[in-house]
Amino acid sequence: MAMMASRAVPQVRLPLFRAAMGGHVATARYLINHGANTVASDEEGLTPLHCAARYGLWQVPLLKFLLSLGVPVDVKVKHASCSPLIVAAIYGQESSMKVGADLNFKCPLARAIPRGATEIIMCLLEAGADPNVRNEYGWLPIEIGAMCKKRDFVEMLFPLTSPVPDVHDWSVQGILQYVQSHAFKEKNEEILEKNLADLKVKGADSFKKKEYQAAICFYTEAILLDSMIGSGDATLFSNRSLCFHQMGEGDMAMMDALIAQRVKPDWPKAHYRLGAAFMLLDDYDEASGAFEEGLRLDPANIEMKKAHREALDCLRKSHFGE
Repeated sequence: MAMMASRAVPQVRLPLFRAAMGGHVATARYLINHGANTVASDEEGLTPLHCAARYGLWQVPLLKFLLSLGVPVDVKVKHASCSPLIVAAIYGQESSMKVGADLNFKCPLARAIPRGATEIIMCLLEAGADPNVRNEYGWLPIEIGAMCKKRDFVEMLFPLTSPVPDVHDWSVQGILQYVQSHAFKEKNEEILEKNLADLKVKGADSFKKKEYQAAICFYTEAILLDSMIGSGDATLFSNRSLCFHQMGEGDMAMMDALIAQRVKPDWPKAHYRLGAAFMLLDDYDEASGAFEEGLRLDPANIEMKKAHREALDCLRKSHFGE
């Protein structure tokens, strides 16, 4: 993926999409009463319900309004991995998960565990998510927690999960040991590696088509599988950071760039991604620092030099009020 530092130009969306993003119930009601299509999808295959779920907290009334009209909460779109609930889980919008979605569709519990999203997991469980539902790869949430070496999640899910016949020692420690066994690894290694490779390709293809939300969903799934393998692929976080950047989501881009930087501190691109995210957030001081560190690692990088100059120019202008 190219190192772009420029801001993305937002896609032009129908008025109902803009109302959904802003949580404007009255506007949405007016548009729908005058014929707006509640399940129309944009270039990425996303619907107004996806937009409301993404932006979360203050959109709950609009989410409830759309659902009251019978809008399918798990509407089939171009990319099946991107149900509104999955979008809410990716963006950490707990409030969007409390309004009637099928909490077991695509097993959002499985996606929340590798992120360490305790609040989201608790929210899903309190709302009725079933921890005995396996994801598309055949794993229970408790197995995923154990594979990710997250004992606290295994302990949280243990009293809610029915015993698995293959786990002879049905205890928290027994489950943690089971997923490290030769038999379990041999059974699942091929599944992990094949699906991880497929998801990387799908993420890259979606990015090339400027279907950034779809790419985010694919990279999120890839990060889930990679965390189970334990390879620590910083590229996945870097690529997802770029997708968030292209969508104007500076905070999310920054968080992924920070993870990429932590996983691979001597990788110049991780510092570039972080600098680009800070530029999007208008934090020019932090941006220039990130680019400077990238240049220390790769002094000949032309794009890094250009981005560093831009950050310093913006910093000077902000200090002098130009």
